[in-house]
Amino acid sequence: MTENRSFIFKNYYYDEASGVLSLEYAYAKGEDFTETIAFPKAKKNLSPDEKAALDRCFKQLHLAAGISYYKAYCSPHIIIETQKLCPAEAEFFNKLYLHGLGEFAVKNDLDLREVIRFPIEELKDYPAHDLKLKIGHIVPIGGGKDSIVSLEALKLAGKNIKLFAVKASRPITEVMDKSHVKERILIERQLDPKLFELNHKDAMNGHVPITGILSFIMAASSILYGFDTAVMSNEKSANEGNMTQNGLDINHQYSKSLEFEEDFANFMHHHVLENFRYFSLLRPLSEIGIAALFSCYPQYFDVFKSCNRNFHINEKAREYGWCCKCPKCQFVFLALAPFMEKSRLLEIFGQNLLDDMTQENGFRELLGLKGHKPFECVGETQECRLIISSLALMPNWQNDILILKLSQELPPSGLPRHALYKAALTMNEDHILTPEYWDILQDLIDV
Repeated sequence: MTENRSFIFKNYYYDEASGVLSLEYAYAKGEDFTETIAFPKAKKNLSPDEKAALDRCFKQLHLAAGISYYKAYCSPHIIIETQKLCPAEAEFFNKLYLHGLGEFAVKNDLDLREVIRFPIEELKDYPAHDLKLKIGHIVPIGGGKDSIVSLEALKLAGKNIKLFAVKASRPITEVMDKSHVKERILIERQLDPKLFELNHKDAMNGHVPITGILSFIMAASSILYGFDTAVMSNEKSANEGNMTQNGLDINHQYSKSLEFEEDFANFMHHHVLENFRYFSLLRPLSEIGIAALFSCYPQYFDVFKSCNRNFHINEKAREYGWCCKCPKCQFVFLALAPFMEKSRLLEIFGQNLLDDMTQENGFRELLGLKGHKPFECVGETQECRLIISSLALMPNWQNDILILKLSQELPPSGLPRHALYKAALTMNEDHILTPEYWDILQDLIDV
């Protein structure tokens, strides 16, 4: 951390003609940055009310996106030149930065609890703008199994949906093509290249809460593209943290957690854009339940991808496929194993990760038998244990070397496949779904 470098939220401006938003940041007596977010084919000739509501969204997006630049030096002094924050705004962003940078703080050996302080300069909280939004749904597509399940649920329910992505990579566009949903919102976000140059010098680097940033982009998009509901695909498993440090629960998936979902939805409704709805359709399910549902959609088997090498922030460094070495590959393989034909799963991944001793340490971390839960978007430790124990009961898996070895170190909690499927699709009550969307998810399960 650098005591004498104040971090400054300099300015933001939107060019309606080009549909490009510019976000400006700086460090006092240091670097300055400009990030751009392009909204192709966005609405033109906005009304005064639409402009006012959009400006409210852009003010908050400016603060959220700044986390990518703030983390370079984590200054204890924050200056905001574009607005005066009320208590609710400062509280929201203090929490987003503290918990969203939790993994980053661990890896950089920092304690940010007394460092992150957004200035309160307006004592009265600002109310949300009451702009009426066009009725419609977007489903953010990430290229993996979860968003596929959400969009298929909404298709089954006959909902009007658009597919949404920011800087879509090949797996995302291929999933979109397979969905046969024609309407798409494809946003382009460009980080300032100077940030990457700093990362090769003295700046700190690490994980940021990207879903949190994208959520604010979606809110602005609701005005520019005409929809009122963002349907996320985050599950119960995202609520489980990876470890505890300095009294904080460190969760790689913080901005995918129910805690963030509730905070963001409430913040938008009460302080930013009153009629914008935001929730995760899959929150009542765990990862294993989503895997069970996804196994019913073979049309996506050849195109879905979860391995992070497909989504590298540096497009030139992206590689297509499954690396079969990382926690994401290991977990997705494990989650799908009880529900898919073994030969088809091996065809997708190109190898059997559960019959490979070089994969042992990775699966031990997933099972809580070594270290801590990996800093990746993976399932709960207990559900990983349940899968391994259940696979030990299935003739086509039980003799694979890691099933034989690791199942012996776990309590005998395995279930036969039919019982595992039923248990996986039992919904829990920790969510913010309305009865309508609970029924939509239940209808998909009942198909």
